[in-house]
Amino acid sequence: MLVDYALYLQCYMGEPIAPEDFTRASAKAERVIKKITHGRDYNSMPEWQQQAYKEAICAQIEYYAVYGTEISVSGNTAPEWTVGKVHVGGGRSDSGTATGAATMIAPGAIAALEQTGLLNPDVPAVDFPRLEGWWR
Repeated sequence: MLVDYALYLQCYMGEPIAPEDFTRASAKAERVIKKITHGRDYNSMPEWQQQAYKEAICAQIEYYAVYGTEISVSGNTAPEWTVGKVHVGGGRSDSGTATGAATMIAPGAIAALEQTGLLNPDVPAVDFPRLEGWWR
């Protein structure tokens, strides 16, 4: 695991999470961050990107500490309620389709990664050397 319990509590200073729940939350958080960064290899990243990557994992763990790991399945953090004619739906749009998937990623994780380029889905292509006059 890239983030251990000590790093999460002492450096990131995230919301408290029980040690017995940390391993599961950390594994789920790592999988989520790996997916949104398009499976990029952590070890080949420069140190500043590695730090942002770890911060994103910590933010995702904290998200699980606050909302529970069930968020990774349902994607819904808000309950539905109605007061008079006003109805607030829990993760549904006006068309009735689920929009909870957008809430499955911690906003802090996105914030940590957005300036790194790791959220960009473009895959770098091989840069072949230009062969001058190869067509002649």
